[in-house]
Amino acid sequence: MNADFRQKELSNWETLLNQLFPSGIPETFEWTNKTKIIEVLNGIGNSEASNHTFFPSGGGLDLSSAKESNEQGCIEVKFDSLSHILKIYSLRFQSFPGSPLEWAHFRIITSSLDASGVYENLSRDSEELTEITPGSYINRSYSEHGEYNGKPLPRTARTVVRVLGGDFVIFSKGSLYNANSSTYDGRHNNLGDQGFTKHLKDVIKHLEEKD
Repeated sequence: MNADFRQKELSNWETLLNQLFPSGIPETFEWTNKTKIIEVLNGIGNSEASNHTFFPSGGGLDLSSAKESNEQGCIEVKFDSLSHILKIYSLRFQSFPGSPLEWAHFRIITSSLDASGVYENLSRDSEELTEITPGSYINRSYSEHGEYNGKPLPRTARTVVRVLGGDFVIFSKGSLYNANSSTYDGRHNNLGDQGFTKHLKDVIKHLEEKD
């Protein structure tokens, strides 16, 4: 990772956190109100601080925006240009007092969402679909063909991903966590909230001992 890029992004991340927490950056904080969660996610997505969001089963994309979903009780979160429908239980912030703010991150904790029923024997924690009208889904492949039941798809048709479960974590794009490609393994979800926090504390301690 380029040193100038890293320095710039970590500075922007610190600015973002100070804007979110003007009275002082806490060790932990949790939002459960849906409107407030959307507001905070948009604050992160619209910030000059570039983020990278790690997905429950591995991999990740950048968070760009959030809004209320067509599905009741859900939030539509846009990662890069692809809309994801999440049933968010809470948004949790975690920092590590005395350690660099690059380790401070946000955790999107989701509740389980029933599968749409479009696919049989779904084995993943998400499903990629074509939404033809709000809340009405068909197979993703119809988006490629541009038609369904012999008729062109409506202009409003779009591809969405419904997330059936699992947690996401959001880090600064300039962070060491993001620079380490092995973190794409979904460890944050596999370890659980407390286990992941302990894992990061161990990593931070190891790095400090090396210095």
